[in-house]
Amino acid sequence: MKKALKFAGRALAFVAVLLVLDYLAMATLFSGMKRGWTDAYRANLDAYIGAPYHHDLRPGEKSTRMWGRERFSWQTDRYGFRTGECAPGEAEKGRKAIFVIGDSFVEALGSSYERSFVGLMACDAARQDKAVWNLGVASYSPVIYHRKISAAAEKLGIKPAEIFVFLDLSDIDDDANVYRVGDDGVVTFANPGRPVQVPFDPGQFAIDNLATARLLYGLYLASTLNQSNSLGRDRARWTVDPVLMEKWGKRGLESASANLDKIVALCRDWQCRMTLVVYPWPDQIAAHDRDSIQVRYWRDWAARRDVRFIDGFAPFFHDPADAVLTKYFLPGDVHFTEAGNRLFYEELRKAVGGNW
Repeated sequence: MKKALKFAGRALAFVAVLLVLDYLAMATLFSGMKRGWTDAYRANLDAYIGAPYHHDLRPGEKSTRMWGRERFSWQTDRYGFRTGECAPGEAEKGRKAIFVIGDSFVEALGSSYERSFVGLMACDAARQDKAVWNLGVASYSPVIYHRKISAAAEKLGIKPAEIFVFLDLSDIDDDANVYRVGDDGVVTFANPGRPVQVPFDPGQFAIDNLATARLLYGLYLASTLNQSNSLGRDRARWTVDPVLMEKWGKRGLESASANLDKIVALCRDWQCRMTLVVYPWPDQIAAHDRDSIQVRYWRDWAARRDVRFIDGFAPFFHDPADAVLTKYFLPGDVHFTEAGNRLFYEELRKAVGGNW
């Protein structure tokens, strides 16, 4: 027993020395590498600011951000819209304006602007003398969408000719459980104690300061253990789980419908056209949920309101589920790879007949 304890003590001391040397090496010899890691993590925290409709992107920012294993360039214009090549500016305000609204898929976490489906839309539209303004921000939902659209029109001093709404599966959970609207019209968390950010994350500290931790984290992200994290998320599974549907799915659909009706009303006032787009998460692919309630419910909703509807589920069900998940979704995540963004864009372009 004593020998075992002695061996364990020596092993712990050896590991402690290695970690100290690792930390010192990263702080001195490889400080540039360390700075790149910490700057990317800090950029994620600094990207967002508060707003009456809950939160928004910080204007005039330019950084490199990390999303899982993906390092990507990220930039906003002076209005706080994500921007890049083909994105409109002051000179394009006279062009036909197309507003695009959605959550992290539209903001395009894990992707450069140019390789995101909105960036591809913007480049295509620019060739047609039209301007695509990206209003999307991570964690948005219908309770925020119509408020952000109104604020964007006021900021820009223009009214859109078309509004594309990309309705995420998580929007139903957000409208049902995450957000609430106060008597003053301000959107807040339904749970006031919900943490906005952790003041100190020991895991992130280790990843930022130790090459060993960074290596192990990279191996984990590339492993099948991480890939399984794409699945089993309640925010997607409400379409295939009757318990979740009864618990909050129906309520979320009703809330989202009422909030999207406000965009329909805006478009009537502005004489613009609204297009509603839905798309799957990995859980829908794995469950073969092609005829999803997310498609059926919103197709019917759109038909009753004369809103153009695009079924973005379609292209992700042409190949076997395993192949689709590997090629079109980031490992351990629900967002699109570059190939997934391209596939989705091509479906959108086909649906509008190449004319934005």
